[in-house]
Amino acid sequence: MTEAVQDFHKQHLNNYKKAVIETLKNNTKVLFDEDIMSLIKNPPLDSMDLIKKKFLSLAKKQKIVLDTETLEKILSKYRKELSEEISPLKEERIELFTSKVNSFEPKSNGDTIKFNKKDFLELNKNQKKEFKEYIDDNIDKNIVKNVNKVFTQKTTKEEKEKFSIDIEKYLTKKYSKQLLEDIEFKVLVKDTTLINGVREQGERYIYTKTNSYLLDKKQEAKTKAR
Repeated sequence: MTEAVQDFHKQHLNNYKKAVIETLKNNTKVLFDEDIMSLIKNPPLDSMDLIKKKFLSLAKKQKIVLDTETLEKILSKYRKELSEEISPLKEERIELFTSKVNSFEPKSNGDTIKFNKKDFLELNKNQKKEFKEYIDDNIDKNIVKNVNKVFTQKTTKEEKEKFSIDIEKYLTKKYSKQLLEDIEFKVLVKDTTLINGVREQGERYIYTKTNSYLLDKKQEAKTKAR
């Protein structure tokens, strides 16, 4: 193999790695900034706001009036702080797989970078624990501990206690569990998308590498024939 061909393969490999890393970054940013955040940020319609709906339906059932303006502020702070804590986890995902990409050295002409489901297991397990911790912590400090602020002056002590117990039970059991499951599903979908995207980059890499090498061989043959 000539020096020119060696340089081509080296540059082609570097470009391939850059393309895979770009695929990784785009995939992870969409996962965190769009998919996961869509579950946390203020939804476009009140009917889609599970927490607010529960507050209002429970208040209606127990025949009490809530201060909706204060409720909005509480939920806004909860969403903001939870989003801020979760967002940095995307860098952890990017750094882990970027390291895997950068360490890749082909051992044969058909060797490519591969992401397998097993490669995500430990990261997803650890990040799931962090998601749960952030969700539980923010529910507690930003909502549960501030429920007393949403009551009007006409609300009795007994009514406040019953409402607080019921809303805390919903938030710490059903809501937090569902949110974590929804996040986990979003992650699994994006993992599969990333696996397929990296495989496609590998196919392009091999196709270009193979065809360019053949062209170079033909050129060498022509040169020798002269």
